[in-house]
Amino acid sequence: MLTRSVLNEGDTSRLASKIKEALDVANDDSLEVAQKTEKATKVAFLGDSITAGSAASSSQNQYTKQFISWWEENISYFVVGTNAGIGATDSYLAVHRVDSEVLADNPDIIFIEFINDSDNDFYKTTMDSLIRKCLAQPNNPAVILVEMTMEDGTCPQNVHSEIGEYYNVPIISYHDAVLPEVEAGNIKWTDISPDNIHPNDDGHKMLAQMLENFVGGIKDNIDSVDTEAKAFDTSIESPTGDKYADAALEDKNSKIVTVKDAGDFTEQTSPWNFQDGWAASNGGSVTFEMEFKNLGMLYYKTVDGKSGSATVTIDGVECAEINADFTGGWGDYACNNEIVSFDEKGKHEVTVTVPEGKKFEILRWMIS
Repeated sequence: MLTRSVLNEGDTSRLASKIKEALDVANDDSLEVAQKTEKATKVAFLGDSITAGSAASSSQNQYTKQFISWWEENISYFVVGTNAGIGATDSYLAVHRVDSEVLADNPDIIFIEFINDSDNDFYKTTMDSLIRKCLAQPNNPAVILVEMTMEDGTCPQNVHSEIGEYYNVPIISYHDAVLPEVEAGNIKWTDISPDNIHPNDDGHKMLAQMLENFVGGIKDNIDSVDTEAKAFDTSIESPTGDKYADAALEDKNSKIVTVKDAGDFTEQTSPWNFQDGWAASNGGSVTFEMEFKNLGMLYYKTVDGKSGSATVTIDGVECAEINADFTGGWGDYACNNEIVSFDEKGKHEVTVTVPEGKKFEILRWMIS
């Protein structure tokens, strides 16, 4: 099973470089503990609810925490893990938030996991720009894709692996490792998941073991593998056009989004991790001026029946209807929609209108 989990070994030189640096720091007796702490390896996990730890009985049972514990015991105690997992999100949101939530901290190793993506060209494009952003960082982080699966095998592994293999990054596949065991009757899906997608404690343990097996194999052969971390060659052509190269999330503090008329959108947004947006509780409209080529919206879907649909008008032309009502759903969550893409970047006037009596929360504008 562990052998099958390695979908693509890829170029491991960056990962080997980070492992060697960690080992060198740990074994350097000339360094004080404080100095070693300053040189701690930074490991970031970027993903959705699985990475956030959904269905694990405690934080310590999440695959992310298990991997960090393994690193402490087998490579170096001096390691810092960052969990940038947000439930119900995808790589479209990730390519907009990765700069501020992950790359700003200069991680040494980045694991990327998004089962919520679909197997289509849109998510091939978002994953392309996401991986390029990570690989292009000046500290040459190791980037590793983690491919999960639903019970019936549904997953975005095909499009993700096209991009991952194009850039020759390692790909670890829970899908390829686990499903053959289920089909052979060696394990039951219900043994590793309480639903059709999220790993339980045993599932998280299996995923952690897959990552540990891959990284441990490089560590065990560190004296014979390539440990020279090479800078990303930005002249390498993007297979999808790198549509989201400069993607970012913009809120009230943005320098490129100006509120021309706040109208009824004067209230604070609800989610703790997406404050400083624009919200209205009784309908109304708000008008912005902003510069973009591609525009999306991150908004709040709610189950209370009070949220309505918003009409988005750009330069006087109605472009989208965005429904924030999730009555009867599993819970409130931050959802995103791409609204429009133009051939060239330019300044535009954007108006959002919500029917009277309905609430609506614009958490962020997604601009590239």
